[in-house]
Amino acid sequence: MISVPLPTPDKRGTRTSEVLLHISGNATTQASSLDTEPVQLLVSYTAMKRLSLLVVLLCSAVSLVNCQQPTKSSTTPKPDEGTFVQNTYKNDFFGFSYALPREWHKSKVAPAALPSGAYYLFIGDRNTGHSLLNRVTVVADPESGPGVSTQEYLSAYVRAQVRNAHAEVIREPSSFVSRENSFYRADYKWVENGTTVYSSMVCARRNSYWLSWNFVTPSQHDLEDAVNTLQNISFDRSSPH
Repeated sequence: MISVPLPTPDKRGTRTSEVLLHISGNATTQASSLDTEPVQLLVSYTAMKRLSLLVVLLCSAVSLVNCQQPTKSSTTPKPDEGTFVQNTYKNDFFGFSYALPREWHKSKVAPAALPSGAYYLFIGDRNTGHSLLNRVTVVADPESGPGVSTQEYLSAYVRAQVRNAHAEVIREPSSFVSRENSFYRADYKWVENGTTVYSSMVCARRNSYWLSWNFVTPSQHDLEDAVNTLQNISFDRSSPH
């Protein structure tokens, strides 16, 4: 893995533990209210557990990065939620549209809370015939201040994956171009209840936020298909990274 020298004070672990307890306590109750059919309930419950794990690890990454710089969340403008019409998510604040293939749909899950200042922009699902859905979660997280690059932010997230979920990195954090758009990307996998779960986090910096597309799938093939949906992103101006 890429080694990024970030300080790791003792308080970091305390915050992560508190988030973990909060998320774990909410996962089953939130999932149980989503659907009534048994099969869909299983899918929703499993998906909710994955989303909860994503939040825990995102919180860990935020803790790692924010310990370097004072947060800007109190002064950073709040983004709009965006719209999802004709299978296209659009956000005017960040100036992009994201068209998904028709087999994808807007998720009905009620996500757990993110760290202060971070926002869910969109959650999309694709049924695969597997007990695990394909999922993309788009998150906006305010920059912590000058001096922290997108690659450092992504590297902190990946280290949290390895530490908390015993993940195995299969693509180190590195630059990634999808059509003409530049991002940073890292891939990893972990085992959950005997099933290998594949995931990718793709990041870009826009309007004083880190934007991340977090993909979770039941196979490497599905992961590549999911990440390929980024070819349908259109920015209205150059994306800084």
